[in-house]
Amino acid sequence: MMTMTWLILWIPFVIAAGIMFFLLKRPRLAGMLATLGMFTCFFLSMQLLSQFPLLKDQGLVPAEASLPWITLGKLSIEFGILFNGLTLLMLLIVTGIGSLIFLYSTSYMEKDESYARYFACLSFFTFSMIGIVLSNNLIQIFIFWELVGLSSYLLIGFWFEKPEASTAGKKAFLTTRVGDVGMMLGILLLFGFLAKHGLETFNFLKLQDSLGKLDIPSQAMTLLTFLIFLGVVGKSAQVPLHVWLPDAMEGPTPVSALIHAATMVAAGIFLIARLFFLFLHSPETLQIIAWTGGVTAFLAATVAVTQNDIKKVLAYSTLSQLGYMVMALGLRSSEAGMFHLTTHAFFKALLFLGAGSLIHALRTQDIWQMPRTGKSSLFLKMPVTALTFLIGSLALMGIPPLSGYFSKEEILTMASTGPTFLFLLALATVFLTAFYMGRVLTVVFLGGSPLTSAKLRGGSDVLGGGLPSPPRGEGWGEGIHESGWRICIPLILLAVLSVFGGYLPIRELLPDRSFFEESHTLSQISITLAAAGFLLAFFLYRLAPKSLFLFFQNLLSIPKSVLQRKYFFDDFYDWGIRTFQENTARFSDAFERQVIVKTAVNGTAHATQALGNLLRKLQTGVVQFYAFLFTAGLTILILVFIFWRNP
Repeated sequence: MMTMTWLILWIPFVIAAGIMFFLLKRPRLAGMLATLGMFTCFFLSMQLLSQFPLLKDQGLVPAEASLPWITLGKLSIEFGILFNGLTLLMLLIVTGIGSLIFLYSTSYMEKDESYARYFACLSFFTFSMIGIVLSNNLIQIFIFWELVGLSSYLLIGFWFEKPEASTAGKKAFLTTRVGDVGMMLGILLLFGFLAKHGLETFNFLKLQDSLGKLDIPSQAMTLLTFLIFLGVVGKSAQVPLHVWLPDAMEGPTPVSALIHAATMVAAGIFLIARLFFLFLHSPETLQIIAWTGGVTAFLAATVAVTQNDIKKVLAYSTLSQLGYMVMALGLRSSEAGMFHLTTHAFFKALLFLGAGSLIHALRTQDIWQMPRTGKSSLFLKMPVTALTFLIGSLALMGIPPLSGYFSKEEILTMASTGPTFLFLLALATVFLTAFYMGRVLTVVFLGGSPLTSAKLRGGSDVLGGGLPSPPRGEGWGEGIHESGWRICIPLILLAVLSVFGGYLPIRELLPDRSFFEESHTLSQISITLAAAGFLLAFFLYRLAPKSLFLFFQNLLSIPKSVLQRKYFFDDFYDWGIRTFQENTARFSDAFERQVIVKTAVNGTAHATQALGNLLRKLQTGVVQFYAFLFTAGLTILILVFIFWRNP
């Protein structure tokens, strides 16, 4: 068992290194090798799944395997792996979804000049994420945490010749570093308290066994758990460190699918679940986590309704759904959070890959340009893409019996037991989710109304931005056809998982089980809200008369401007950087140049040089002059001695 786990960790790394050193000039072989390696990891994960019930019955789970790494006095840090149900669930998600995205990428990125480099970066990215999943101690998980940040920078900025992509990569890297500083401080603070009680370890199982016996003050526990949570805020893009995730859409679409569905943003949710035993000791931090998730879910959903770029809509949707997961964890249900992470990985990967198929065929990301496909609708021209995208959208809305319905209901059940306003935010997010996905479906696949597609062209969408006139003729879409099998097969498999994923025995793998009493009233409310959101979008963008459409446009003019500016988070950060960071940098630069370098360092050197030049003049080589100086000096010393003894 542990041998297979080690192989799952190192196979992507070996492939990434092999591509970079040997296969950069053989791109097709690089793509095949990377895809085969990821499918091998998934096969090994399935083998572990088949053995898991027997191992659990025999008491062999959780299991650890480690190698000695660093020894400092009593502190011993190992490089090891921890295998339990949570580990297995994440392995299945990362390798399973990753395998389909790798296969998809072999077609989607086929004509890219940096095809081999892409698969090297993608393999390294999955290696980093698997490292987070398998780590058995805080130091190791933090190392892989940073490697995920590095590899995401390489992938988001993959098309570095584009200024937007390069900027987006740097923005993601720097924003997540802010949260990572807090996470590092939290780990060190925790270790300080542990060492004070004679427990010098970073090992998860040892921490879990010993934490209840230690007398750590509640204020200190709140502080250190909050600091660790800051790492989650950055990596899982929670308010206020969420601004990097929408810009990450500048990377290739398969990268967006991998980051948003199965890897980077899921790392923060997994970290809380892994350290759930620690967070349970701080009710105050759990409250902060719950409110952070609820606010993120609602704010991101409101911004999603204004986006015209289909990938940006899905990006803000990811932010919103991550908020759901964080809220569930803050409400003391790791099961609900991880369950939604799993189902979300299915339908969000499906939606991003479906969007990639549309973009690949239609050569645009603007939802207002996509419907113009000639006489036939996209359901006839691209039936697999259209149908699977519809399934993914309905799963995201939480329509039964699709997978998203079951995980969403568990989160709403937990929210109903929390603060009333938090519960209302969760319900409002259900409505908004259905509305913005209904807007995309209506505009893209149903063509929108003649009003929204023609009469208001060049004007404004009710909630979005301007509706640009497509620079194509009326029949430009006649040659559009369905994508190839390497794109369609992942879409079909993910659609199947999006339909039946809610019935999988996911909960059986989770160590922290919660039990929910199904509320038919709550289910009816959530389904009604989802249906209302979708029908409102369909009516507004398909059936609404011009007068009503313009009425809504005028009514929402003020909130629309706020939503289009994304609640001014980016503006605030830009202002802060220009006002404080740049001025502080200029002052520091001037202080270093003028005070430290010019005055302190060079000034001392110049003074020494000037004194040397003065003393050098005393070296005349004339014996009489030296005798005069000797006599004068001796005379001065005698006089000083006389006056000192007889003042």
